[in-house]
Amino acid sequence: MSAAFSLSRISTNVRFSASALLFPELAGAWAERMFLTPPRARDAAAAALDLIDARSTLLEHKGRHVAMWRWGSRDAPAVLLAHGWGGNAAQMRPFVFPLLQAGYRVIAYDQPAHGVSEGKLTGLPDFADVLSAIALHHGGVEAVIGHSLGAAAAAVSLSSGKTFFGKVVLVSPPSDLVGYSRRFARWYWMPEPVRRAMQKAIEERYGVRWEDLEVPRVAPRLAAQALVIHDRGDRLMPWIHGATVARHWPRARLLTTEGLGHRRILADERVTRAAADFVAGRASLVDSPAPLY
Repeated sequence: MSAAFSLSRISTNVRFSASALLFPELAGAWAERMFLTPPRARDAAAAALDLIDARSTLLEHKGRHVAMWRWGSRDAPAVLLAHGWGGNAAQMRPFVFPLLQAGYRVIAYDQPAHGVSEGKLTGLPDFADVLSAIALHHGGVEAVIGHSLGAAAAAVSLSSGKTFFGKVVLVSPPSDLVGYSRRFARWYWMPEPVRRAMQKAIEERYGVRWEDLEVPRVAPRLAAQALVIHDRGDRLMPWIHGATVARHWPRARLLTTEGLGHRRILADERVTRAAADFVAGRASLVDSPAPLY
């Protein structure tokens, strides 16, 4: 961590603490914008070039253009690739070839306010809405492979009833949004009243309670077959999150990896092959349905 970043964070934290005492509502609104603002990669256009062999299109969703890429025959059954917070479609590229080999059409996209898609603020409800819209736009979607918040979006999309797909692969999924928001609050020295104000503001913005976005809460009523893949050493999203999701999702399978962390897991050949095998209904190396603790 650079000295400049540390000083900037300390300055932000001090302003938060002062604002929370003097202007709690303002601090809550400020926290909401920070929580809903993803990091913008400087190399978004360069990352999109990694998808140059795909057919690129745009989908207008609630006034914002979402960038999409497609591989494979238009008549083939489709698999959506949904990246996570702060990521981009190019991160999901390693899943493309195994899925094409299995006979699928593959669709990847940049989430709102990510990559080359438009927007400044976004959150899990946006991720879920966009996933549903893209699935309906392309049609024939049989499965979704989602990473991190993109995995949570797949579950929320299924629970909304707006679309249906028979299989979902959740790579490094979160299981506790409130817990994540508390870690976020600690990072910025945000008092609990401000965190609660932030949560309330976000719930009002989207018209949904956070508890209705928790994957373990919505999973028990979902009919899609699920494979959860999570690395034991994931520091950004600890393994217990994936294990919790697998435990609550009926008949879910859990594949535990070692030494891949939160992002390198997306490029691991065993992971991409296991995901493609699961989608295609082939045997795969997975753990027992009941996660081990």
